[in-house]
Amino acid sequence: MDDIIVVKKKMNTESGSAMIVNYEQNGQLQPFNQVVLMSGSKRRHELLAFMEPVIQVAQIDERQIEATYLTQYQSDAFLPRVAKTCCEISKAKLSKACEPNTLYIAADTMVVACDQIYHKPKDLEEAEQMLRSYFGQVHHVVTSVCLKTTDYLDVFYAVTEVEFVDYYPALEPLIQSYLETESSLDKSGGYGIQELDPRFVARIDGDIYTVVGLPVAEVSRRINTAIVK
Repeated sequence: MDDIIVVKKKMNTESGSAMIVNYEQNGQLQPFNQVVLMSGSKRRHELLAFMEPVIQVAQIDERQIEATYLTQYQSDAFLPRVAKTCCEISKAKLSKACEPNTLYIAADTMVVACDQIYHKPKDLEEAEQMLRSYFGQVHHVVTSVCLKTTDYLDVFYAVTEVEFVDYYPALEPLIQSYLETESSLDKSGGYGIQELDPRFVARIDGDIYTVVGLPVAEVSRRINTAIVK
């Protein structure tokens, strides 16, 4: 694996940063005539609709991969440790990708708050606990992306920092209203930024689409920069 290189950042990692980081790169991207998005996420389908991808879903044990690489990277600070693990999950989704003239795209999103990984909540009670924990705090959303053909690989991750406002009583009915939609149950971290009441969010540092589930601008830039003309 190549050394990890920060290719763009607004702040340093120690202060909690918005950044895009290379994880692994090799080969050359040749022209392709088909795009396969390896994801069951409706948000990612919508974000990549301009590429008209074929949709497939990888069958992998994400939690097992997560446990393996969190252990492997245990000497790292928690956020980069999670981000590298996230990259390995995206890579694993494309481990069997082998059709010629095809660009495969996979992604994975993790929410890091209070030195924990917030996965999809198992029920509304856990979703409420997650949502309430964000108020008055900063958390980070990591989305890793793997771009792969038969002779090209580019894996990177993007980090966006999200700060919620301090809780105040007038927010309570808004919290309850959001939870009642149950849309939190199928989202990492228990919320979709595009669905939240804007009164919840004090600040977003980084690409908002990283929080939605795919840093589309960076994906497009990399493909168009790397492809052999």
